[in-house]
Amino acid sequence: MKILLVDDKPQNLVALEAVLEELGQDLVKANSGPEALRHVLSDEFAAILLDVRMPGMDGFETATLIRQRDKSRHTPSSFSPPTKTMSCSSRATVQARWTTW
Repeated sequence: MKILLVDDKPQNLVALEAVLEELGQDLVKANSGPEALRHVLSDEFAAILLDVRMPGMDGFETATLIRQRDKSRHTPSSFSPPTKTMSCSSRATVQARWTTW
C-alpha cells in the first residue's frame, strides 16, 4: 500500500516520513498540489496526507481535484492543521475552508 505525502516544505515531508516509516508502507512524496495530482493519475494510494497551506494550489484545492477522479474519489485524505506561526487572518481563512470542505 502507498501513502501520498504532500507538502511544499521538504523538512515537513522528512518529518512525516520519519513518523510513518514504521508502518512499512511505500511513502510517496510530492512538493506541490500539481505534483500530487500527477502521482494520483499514475498510481493508487491507501491514504493521502496534505498540507493545508501551499503556494499556488493549496491542500483543499488539491483534495477537491483528487476527489473528482473516480479512482481516487474514496481515498482517505487528511490535512495538516494550521500552525501557531500563521497570522490570525490566515488561520481564520484556513478554518473557514476546512469547515466548508
